[in-house]
Amino acid sequence: MSSLNTGSNNVTKLPEHVRQRMRSVAEREAGRLARPDRPQQQSLAHASRLRSAVSSTPSGFGTFKRTKENTQVGISPLSSSQEWCGPFSVARQMIAAREEVKKRREQEYQEGVQKSIEKHPLDAIIQEVETEQKRKTNPSLTWRAKVVDDDKDWTGKKQNLYHKRQKRYKKQNSLQDQDSVRIEKVPSLFDLCIKFIVDNFESVEALGLMMDSNIRKKICEQLVATGRFNGAAFDTLAEVGVETLEIIDCTEVTQEQLKEALDQLMSSGLRALILSHCGRCFGSSVVDSIVNSPINDLFVFSISGAYLLQDSEAAKIVMRSAKTLSSIEFKACQMIGSEFCTSLATHYASKANIGNSLLELSFQDVPLSKDNLNTLAKTDALRNLKSMSFCQMESLDDEVLFAILVATKGNLEGIDLTNCINLTDETLSSIRKCNSKGRLKSLKLGGVKNFTAAGLEAFFTFRIPGLPNPPALRTLDLSSGDFESVNETVISLAITASALKQTAEGAYSHASSKARNSELSALGGLAFLDVSGSSAKDKNIEELCELCSTTLIELKISFCPELSDSGLGYLVSKCGNQLTSIEIWGNAQIGDAFLDGHDRIGKGLIVEGAWMKQNTGKGHQR
Repeated sequence: MSSLNTGSNNVTKLPEHVRQRMRSVAEREAGRLARPDRPQQQSLAHASRLRSAVSSTPSGFGTFKRTKENTQVGISPLSSSQEWCGPFSVARQMIAAREEVKKRREQEYQEGVQKSIEKHPLDAIIQEVETEQKRKTNPSLTWRAKVVDDDKDWTGKKQNLYHKRQKRYKKQNSLQDQDSVRIEKVPSLFDLCIKFIVDNFESVEALGLMMDSNIRKKICEQLVATGRFNGAAFDTLAEVGVETLEIIDCTEVTQEQLKEALDQLMSSGLRALILSHCGRCFGSSVVDSIVNSPINDLFVFSISGAYLLQDSEAAKIVMRSAKTLSSIEFKACQMIGSEFCTSLATHYASKANIGNSLLELSFQDVPLSKDNLNTLAKTDALRNLKSMSFCQMESLDDEVLFAILVATKGNLEGIDLTNCINLTDETLSSIRKCNSKGRLKSLKLGGVKNFTAAGLEAFFTFRIPGLPNPPALRTLDLSSGDFESVNETVISLAITASALKQTAEGAYSHASSKARNSELSALGGLAFLDVSGSSAKDKNIEELCELCSTTLIELKISFCPELSDSGLGYLVSKCGNQLTSIEIWGNAQIGDAFLDGHDRIGKGLIVEGAWMKQNTGKGHQR
């Protein structure tokens, strides 16, 4: 290694690469020594660096003074020399400073807003006038809930949500005397007798011919509900001499047992045969018992779920019973087809001259083709039909339905087209055209999503050239349709059409409520309304109160998100005691203000579908 000679003016020159290496080392050391000294401080006051297992400090972290820039970005300085300088501590201080700056900014904003608003002496009066006008336009806003603050129990703790629901249910099923003292609802004598008979039905040998068919049906329902219905119970209910045999569940009845019962009942003058969930019990031997009976006075024939019933056998029943049979219903009978429809069209035609007419015809989930339905429409077998129900039939379209409606000669009083998915606005026009006599009182169009808002509005609009007045309905079902189609305007027109007087020129349509009240029909308005899954609003509820307050019996408004507590509370306060049921499934916005604060708690009103989610106390705002 080269060295420097002292005492002499001559210096030995170092090699170039050695000098460059020494220069780079000197520059690196100079840069390190030029770094300013900083006091060693910590960011966490609760942790001691001396006791920590970490011996080194991450580079780049340290303390610094508070500046305006640091305050704005939400960073606070380290205040103690014993604070830890780790990233978690820095993040915690940044969050704390950010919340502090946020509060200060909101406070400054509120102060600035208050200073910027110039108050006028007449502002309060103007606001009061506007509020009064809004209340006149929407009277439901004046409703106030009668809520007792009982969210806490005797220990001072908030009550459980399910406990509140049970308490509400008890209130709903209790009575209230004149002194506003709640007492438990006492079962009626009828219910007590039915319960006693059902509990001891194994000991009952006969019910007696004096017992009404409705009582027998109630007993059958309770037996099925409690799991006590069996073959022995069927024999007791189907005693010889009864005019109506109605069994709501025939799964425990055998075919031989039903045949033996009908052999005796048909001969003794059975008038109505109503069997649900027939399954295996309604087969060829049972059909032979009906067809071969010397006496056949059947007036009502209703069968559901008879998968053994053949098309030809159904045709034989119609042929044998046509002279007295006026009501026919088949549900989920998959073997019915062309022979049955031909028999129906032949034996009920006017040229058959049987002295009887078909009044009620109902099909649900029956695979009839378009040709089968056209067979019914080509004759006048449906000329006196009063009630028509074609539900869940994919073959039914606008063209076929129009032909059937024409064949009814405008005598229909009830139409049920629930879940017929191929129907469109043409069906609405056909129904209105064929209601020339104005007898239609019940219309059920639930589950048909092809109807548009324009088509529904035209259906309920008066004074359309070439069309009779819209029907004055007592029962209307527009549930599960298109959400946007069944809107506020459509429901408003339907309510108005049901309640106003109708003339040959059309109903009156004055805007004045006083003038409109003088034009209400003597028959009243809607009694049963189902608009579940629609965009109904509180304005529709107010119109129900104005036009249908004395007739409304049942209201179904499930899954209607634009209704509020005030609207429903106003409805209950204005409608009479004939209103017995309101269904509100799926309406999360309906809260305790209505459920616990309406005027008829414990007074015979049933509210079904109370939402289980905890309520925030804020309903829909208009």
